[in-house]
Order: sequence, then structure tokens, then C-alpha cells
Amino acid sequence: MEDGDESAASAAEAALGLNPQLFVDEVHGIIDDIRAGAFEYCLQAAAAPGVLGAARAAEKATDLQRGLNAIHHVVKDRLDKRMANWEKFCLLHCFNVPEGFVAAEDDISCAKESHKDDTSDLDLEIDSLRRKLESANMESQNLEREMSSLERQTTYRTKLDSSVSEIQKLLEDSVQENFEGLVKAIPVLQQKVIDMSKKRMATTCLVDQQVWNMNNLTDNKRQTLDKSFTARAEDIQDVISTLQNKSLVGPPLLLQGAQDQGRRHLDGASNSNIPGNSKKARVKRIKDGKK
Repeated sequence: MEDGDESAASAAEAALGLNPQLFVDEVHGIIDDIRAGAFEYCLQAAAAPGVLGAARAAEKATDLQRGLNAIHHVVKDRLDKRMANWEKFCLLHCFNVPEGFVAAEDDISCAKESHKDDTSDLDLEIDSLRRKLESANMESQNLEREMSSLERQTTYRTKLDSSVSEIQKLLEDSVQENFEGLVKAIPVLQQKVIDMSKKRMATTCLVDQQVWNMNNLTDNKRQTLDKSFTARAEDIQDVISTLQNKSLVGPPLLLQGAQDQGRRHLDGASNSNIPGNSKKARVKRIKDGKK
């Protein structure tokens, strides 16, 4: 019969939306929280330097902790006994369902509706929390992607900076080497330019000397020829006239050759007497042309 009464009482409590054990447990939790908070406050207040002084508070901290713990255990034992008696009283008298009690349909429907409302509120809250959790997960994934992108950019930037530093160092080393090579090559180039200038001057002097010698040689030969051939123009003309008169003695070609030879001699003699055709004039013209 007792099992049947308990099942009937449980059914009636469920129909009315009651849960006595949950209520008792919540009251026990509240009492425990109040007791722990009270003793913690006492410990903090007693350990303050203004109560016992800074020196004595440090010395008596262990004794104070031990004494408060002892008082806490005594109070806890007394409260546990009293709360156990209170729990029995509540379960036997406050939440006792009379025999033959049947909850009305209206009460059952109200309890069910209240339970449904509570359940629907919980479902809505759970759905809201689920949506918030999904949104937080999406934000977390976006943040992770952004962090990965930033890490890749940082790695790329680090590698780029390292490459630029290496290239800059190579360029600086190359410029330094080229500058040192240029500094070393400048004296060599200057010496080569000086040597080439000397060679050019020597070649120019040699050419001038050779031209001078050739002109002297030509003038000497011409003077010698002029001295050895002293015939006058009138004598040459007489010879040509005689040869023309005696054209029957020799062939015409011989006569023509003699005439040509005479004209060349006359031309040479006349050119040597013209101002500017002498040896000194020709040498001067050659030097002026070189300048």
C-alpha cells in the first residue's frame, strides 16, 4: 500500500508541477552559501591589521584560522542536524498529499500548460543559445582564417625583407668591388693614355722628319738636274726648229718625243722660278696642312 501511496503522491505532485526534493536541495544550498560567506567575512575582518595590529595579525594568522575553522565545524554540525529535521518535516507535512486526493482537470491542465510554457521558454532559450554559439563559432572560424592570412603575410613579408636585405648587401658589395677596381684601373688607364700620347707624338715627329727628308731629297735631285741641264729656252727652240726642218732624216715619232722632252724641261724651269713652288714653300704648306 505504501508503494501505491507514494506513486499516487508522485502523480499528484507531477500533476500540480511540484518537486519537493528540488526545493529542499535549493534551500540546503542557500544555507551552505550563507554559512561559508559569513565565516569568510569573519576571517577577513579578524585578519585586518587595524584589529590586532600589523605585527600581531601576521603572528596570529594561523591561530585565527584554526579557531574559525573549529567554530565553523561546530556551526555546520548544528545546522546540518536542524536542516535534516526541517527536511523531514517538510516532506512529511508540508508536501504530504492526503489520501484519495485527485487533482482537478483544470489544475492538471494548468500544471501541464505551465510545464509546457516553462519547456517552451527553455526551448527558446536553448535555441537562442544555440544560435549564439553558432555565430560565435563562425566568428571564431573567421578570426582563425584572418589570423592564418596575417601569419602568411607576416611570413611572406619576413622572407621579402630578408631577400631585399640580401640583394642590397650583394649590390653594396658589388658596387664596392667595382669602385675599388675602378680606382685601381684609373692609374693604369692614365699611364696608357700617357704612353699613347708619347707614341703619337713620336710617330708624328717621325712622319714629319721623313716628309722633310723626302722633300730635301727631291729638292736636291731637282737642283742637281737643273745644274746639269743649263740649256736656254732659245737653244732648245733652235734645236726643235732644226729637227722640224730635217724631218725627212728621222721618223715623226722621234721628232714628237724631242718636242715633248723640251716642253717638260721648259715647264720645270718655269715652275721653279714661280714664287711658292720652291722647297721651303712646299714644306711650309705641308706643315700648315697638318696643323
